[in-house]
Amino acid sequence: MFNFAGNSKAINAANKMSLHATNPGTGANPAAGELADAPYARQDCVFNAPTANGTAAESALNADVVFPLHLSINQNVQFIGLWENATYLGYIVPDEPFNFTGVATERSFTVNAATTKLIRDNP
Repeated sequence: MFNFAGNSKAINAANKMSLHATNPGTGANPAAGELADAPYARQDCVFNAPTANGTAAESALNADVVFPLHLSINQNVQFIGLWENATYLGYIVPDEPFNFTGVATERSFTVNAATTKLIRDNP
């Protein structure tokens, strides 16, 4: 769900992503729920220039976005926040939400470029 005020933002305006355990909503500021334990941090992303598909504009994620996560804290990833620098734009739901539990030697969450695209329909 996007939070583009009056659709004034380009569909590919998002240049950062965040991970959320709870729905961040569509207000001016996301609701609580963004992961916070290091080494987690918002990650840079690039969406391609939009292309037309019927009445819709589609913008595909240019490359996978990998989030390093804490190795021993349980973390639940259900939503991906979209940002233009420090401005919250909205969220998408990942293809495979995931709940990380227990202790691991390596842990990360990947937003897959092959299956992630933004769509704005103008019927």
